[in-house]
Amino acid sequence: MKKSVQILFIYFLVNFNVVSASPKINLINLNDINLIFSTNLQKWNQNTIFLDKKESLEKIQLENTESYSLKTKFKNGYVLITPIFNDMGVESITLIYNFKDMDKSKLDFISYHFNSLNELCNKIDNNRNEVIIDIKKC
Repeated sequence: MKKSVQILFIYFLVNFNVVSASPKINLINLNDINLIFSTNLQKWNQNTIFLDKKESLEKIQLENTESYSLKTKFKNGYVLITPIFNDMGVESITLIYNFKDMDKSKLDFISYHFNSLNELCNKIDNNRNEVIIDIKKC
């Protein structure tokens, strides 16, 4: 139950915790990322099923994976959160931010935010309206 509350907390932060430098972009923070890294496959899937009942959330089963992804919809797009699990827990997290109106300033802002998370190693790619962030613990 505690993990469910924490995952629900992540949902509210992703949707309502606006990063002050850009009032139009909501980004996941280090605490939320660490919370995802601390979960296991079973708990993640249970929490995702629970959160799927929320109107702005959707669980997605990607091909060739046992875990669900969590899609959080917002006014100008969505973010897709996909933890990649191994036997020990979360190996990495893939975040896909999709915007209807992607521009260079948003890409720069997102890149700066994730590159400033010194405890994590990440790879950032963009493809048209998407920014894809692969995160691992260093």
